[in-house]
Amino acid sequence: MPVISGMMRVALAQYALVSVVAALFALFADGDAAISALLGGLSYALPTTLYAVSIEFMRRHIRHATLNAMAVLVGEFVKILVALLLMLLSVLIFENINWPAFLVSLIAVVNSYFVVLFKKH
Repeated sequence: MPVISGMMRVALAQYALVSVVAALFALFADGDAAISALLGGLSYALPTTLYAVSIEFMRRHIRHATLNAMAVLVGEFVKILVALLLMLLSVLIFENINWPAFLVSLIAVVNSYFVVLFKKH
């Protein structure tokens, strides 16, 4: 059984958190709020997953490549650009965006790093 890396644990926690926040907005608000919460959280969770998978792929399959600080920095920059593009795309496509739900989900997902990375196994 493969061991899940720290970055993949962060990504999985982000998806769980998006689900919980969207379900709470579905229960206590309307469908537009739930969809907005999903879009807000997924716009950051998807790039995080892609970043984690690419780092894990390079670590396992490219023997001579070293993950230096510049590669990590460029990866983070690309991740943030993709997240911004997904947020913009969400706003352009979904007309009835509920901004509080979108932002609450986004902030919760961004802050999930701290919970997972500092939690003991």
